[in-house]
Amino acid sequence: MIAAAPAGAVQPASDPALNDTSGCTALIDIVQESLRGEIDVVCPKDGKDACEAKNGQIRALLDIVDERRKRKADECETLVQVNRLLRTLPPKS
Repeated sequence: MIAAAPAGAVQPASDPALNDTSGCTALIDIVQESLRGEIDVVCPKDGKDACEAKNGQIRALLDIVDERRKRKADECETLVQVNRLLRTLPPKS
């Protein structure tokens, strides 16, 4: 009979630290709170269109995070995506 795995083969131990996404979760929570604070501010009359466009982008980003969390997506992967998307936002004026 053929063995499924060599007798001396040992499966590597899983590193629990690699499965801990609590740091990523905490950072996403901080980013969400900050972004919600951004869109709570009333847009000034000067530059209102640009402000509203930026707020739309922020809402879309918040929706992405919410959807990923509903799907139980990896929090660290979500954080990477959020970071990428944050870089596309126009700078604060």
